[in-house]
Amino acid sequence: MRSSPARSVRPLAPSTQVARQLSRAFFDLMMRQTGWFRSASADCGLSPIQAKTLLHMDVRHPSTMSEVAQTAACEPSNLTGIVDKLEARGLVRRHAAPDDRRIKMVLLTREGAALRDRLVARFSEPAGWMLALSARDQQQLRDILRKGLAFEQAAAASAESRPG
Repeated sequence: MRSSPARSVRPLAPSTQVARQLSRAFFDLMMRQTGWFRSASADCGLSPIQAKTLLHMDVRHPSTMSEVAQTAACEPSNLTGIVDKLEARGLVRRHAAPDDRRIKMVLLTREGAALRDRLVARFSEPAGWMLALSARDQQQLRDILRKGLAFEQAAAASAESRPG
């Protein structure tokens, strides 16, 4: 007699089940936040990828195009068109690196930095569901998210330092 698929699969350990439920809930929440990000970007006259690019630029120091592409999780070839549009609006400036003219540097203009500040302020506004949490739950969630971000940053740094 054949066993049903449900019986042949071992039940997940409780922590694994919870982790999967957490992953799904986090994914669902992020998908809902995507619409909010699009709306906030549009309110500033930007596409989501333009907003993401501005948010990942250093306010005080020029970055190479490849650095901006990496932090914005965008292909360098795609970043060129994005930066073209930002430059046309006077939000960024491009120039050749002083030691290697093949390398293009990009820097926020005063107007670009001001718009970036508006975006940061907008994205710092708590969502309604956050305000519905108790102060204790807000603090716990903040601390958990910071741990998750620290883990991801350490993993990324580790991957970058590996040869090959």
